[in-house]
Amino acid sequence: MQRGVAMANTVSFKKTGQWQKAGVVLKHTSARLNPAFKAKLYENGDMILERIKGHIDAQDLPWTPLSQQTIQRKGHDTIYVETGFLRDNLEVRKVKSTTYGVTLFVGASAWKRTPKGVKLSDLMIWLEYGTSRIPPRPLIRPTFEEVEGLIKNEWADLLKDIVEGRV
Repeated sequence: MQRGVAMANTVSFKKTGQWQKAGVVLKHTSARLNPAFKAKLYENGDMILERIKGHIDAQDLPWTPLSQQTIQRKGHDTIYVETGFLRDNLEVRKVKSTTYGVTLFVGASAWKRTPKGVKLSDLMIWLEYGTSRIPPRPLIRPTFEEVEGLIKNEWADLLKDIVEGRV
């Protein structure tokens, strides 16, 4: 039980109860939950990556078509693909790991470059948001919007399974 006492614009709290026992329970629970959370996080990252690549392969998003000049230069009208290097180098990567969780990155790395020396992350930004010469062709934002509800439902199901003791 916590009690708050207000004194001269400050608040102090007195903690009473079995905090040591609660800490042990939470530590034990965290050790049990972290693997399930990490597994779901990586599963979601892989799913997002596959959807992104799927949109590139299917060319099924409402992108502005390439100009005739670009089609002639590339030899095809496939958006997001010149050589396939960008698509093949999109990745799911751990960015940060702490005691309490993991942060993943899904997309084009800032540390990888195209054979012409362009950072993949810069290329992805130019394609996603456009430039003065390239119209925007959003890929990441619509893909995330497409999977956002599915991911929320999967996490709700995971939490329900944990609460009901199935994990």
